[in-house]
Amino acid sequence: MDIRLAFTEFLFAFCAVVLADRVYGVFSRLGAAFGLTRPLAEMADAVTAGSRGDWYVHFSRDAITGQPTAVTRPAPAARPAGKTRPVRDARPRLHAR
Repeated sequence: MDIRLAFTEFLFAFCAVVLADRVYGVFSRLGAAFGLTRPLAEMADAVTAGSRGDWYVHFSRDAITGQPTAVTRPAPAARPAGKTRPVRDARPRLHAR
């Protein structure tokens, strides 16, 4: 297959996808303007009203296994007595005007 032909086919396929998306958007806006999409939205509201949205529950590991988990943290490392001051940047500064 010639590379130019493959590129042309890709370009036509891309244009077809974009055109289909635009047509779908136009029809959805027209349907909303005429009030034709409301029954579908009411049906979706009825479906979601029957299901609970707070189904997620978090369990800690010790609540499930019954064994408490004790976290031992290492002692903090000793810090040096003094810190050195940062060295000033000697490069010239550029100012935008």
